[in-house]
Amino acid sequence: MKYRFIPAFVMLLAGLVCCIMSIVQGWPVTYSLVVLVIVLILFYIIGQIAAQVVGKVVAEHEAMVKAEQERREAEEEARRLEEAALKAAEELRAKEEKAEAEQQDQEMDSDW
Repeated sequence: MKYRFIPAFVMLLAGLVCCIMSIVQGWPVTYSLVVLVIVLILFYIIGQIAAQVVGKVVAEHEAMVKAEQERREAEEEARRLEEAALKAAEELRAKEEKAEAEQQDQEMDSDW
């Protein structure tokens, strides 16, 4: 999993802030350790939630990009098919016009 270090990073950063605060405030060691354990557990859980959210958002984004790419490919295929149909229709019309012109030429030749 790409996001497995997020909980540890969040937890350790919160622990660092807690340790600095306990030193600056001059808290007793036992009180500081209890607060530190609570902070580490709490922020580990928060980090887990954050990693899940980030993973879900990235997965949704990748799915959306894939769906958009498939839609574009489908539109491109439809456009190519439409162009091929138009080209075939033009060729058919040209053949019909040529056949009609030949028929008229034959009628004119038979009239003479």
